[in-house]
Amino acid sequence: MKKRNSRYVVQVIIIMLIMLMTIPAFTEEKPPLKLTPQEISGALGLKERENVLAVKEKALAEKEKELTALNKEVDEKFTKLNALQEELKGQLGGAVKGKDQQFKNLIKIYSAMSPSKVAPLLDKMDDVEAVEILRAMKTEAVAKIIPKLGQDKAVRVSRLLGLP
Repeated sequence: MKKRNSRYVVQVIIIMLIMLMTIPAFTEEKPPLKLTPQEISGALGLKERENVLAVKEKALAEKEKELTALNKEVDEKFTKLNALQEELKGQLGGAVKGKDQQFKNLIKIYSAMSPSKVAPLLDKMDDVEAVEILRAMKTEAVAKIIPKLGQDKAVRVSRLLGLP
């Protein structure tokens, strides 16, 4: 048993000696790296570039936020504009329908009148208005009305009726 204990003691001593010999390898200070002036200036240049890049990235992020806000605002205004446009189309459509109906009624009235009664009315109208009315009427009625117009008016209206 004594032999066994002494063996353990010897083994422990050997392990401790090995540990003591390896300690300096771990605690040994390494000499500082020596850098050349070019390496130092290169490192400083990289650091400056990193700083500039960081500033630019921050500015870019701010611009992206601004653009996102502007895009949202534009989208909202576009939506409002479309809604207004649709509303105006509806109102305009109603106004045009009303005007079209009034115009059709006027054409019916003029078509029912005799050419000698319609001609003096058309003589007093603007040429464009008179042509618009005559185009809406049947060809037979127009053929009877034009000779009853004043000579100058009949020529001007005939020219305008011939244009597309």
